[in-house]
Amino acid sequence: MPRRGLTQAALLLAIGVLLAACGGIAPQFSQSLGSRVPHPTYKIGAPYTIKGITYYPHIDYAYDQTGLASWYGEAFDGQYTANGEVFDLNEITAAHKTLPLPSIVEIINLQNNRALRVRVNDRGPFVDGRVIDVSRRVAQLLGFERSGTAMVRVRVLKDESLQAAAAAAQGIVNNGSAFAAAAPVPPPAPQPSAAPRPAPAPVAVAAAAPLPQQIGAPAQVYQGLPQPQAAPSSHHFLVQSPLYRMEIGPVDTQEEANRALAQMIQSGYRDAHIVIN
Repeated sequence: MPRRGLTQAALLLAIGVLLAACGGIAPQFSQSLGSRVPHPTYKIGAPYTIKGITYYPHIDYAYDQTGLASWYGEAFDGQYTANGEVFDLNEITAAHKTLPLPSIVEIINLQNNRALRVRVNDRGPFVDGRVIDVSRRVAQLLGFERSGTAMVRVRVLKDESLQAAAAAAQGIVNNGSAFAAAAPVPPPAPQPSAAPRPAPAPVAVAAAAPLPQQIGAPAQVYQGLPQPQAAPSSHHFLVQSPLYRMEIGPVDTQEEANRALAQMIQSGYRDAHIVIN
């Protein structure tokens, strides 16, 4: 599994030194991962040195760089992040070497043109050529969990970052704005000589949830969920005891499916995924 450039112990030590250097108190790590309570703060931090390289955290709302992204997961799950939050490999978060914590960035996977807004709340990656380290969930949504790395563009979203920073200064985790699921970046207009694109395959968004008490009342299932462009009659579910599977769609375009996926994830259906028929 891809990991950041430090061992777990060395990284925790580095984070502790960073927190102490910026005037805060390093969190006390407990033996039980589940007992850690997040205490988010807003941090820029003093310069720090890792593997002979000194990094200078600073505010940069014009930040826009291209480089390699990697992801980290189980080895750090449940550990404190550099600004006092608790890392969850299933959340939409990332680590950066110098941006203020938290910041909100847009990450575009240049290999498949998919984009995602991500909360930066940790430090790393400390490997040459890598510009950002993301959670496993971000890697899944951007489509590079299996490959481990991807060439990406990372740019700071100023307004969203200011919102997140103001909330963190009060000890509140605020993502700055609602996250959008990994959606394709609009491509440039095709040249007149370009061949027409084939029609997209029908797609649907599916998720599993506990079986309702009344199977004959599917209206409950869809309360608060996104409504696709297709007619309501396309809504259906298949009973798979003790879970049922919901499908929204089919919809006509990948963009509509991405929007539906984003809303389902925000509604609490974290296992939602796109199905191409």
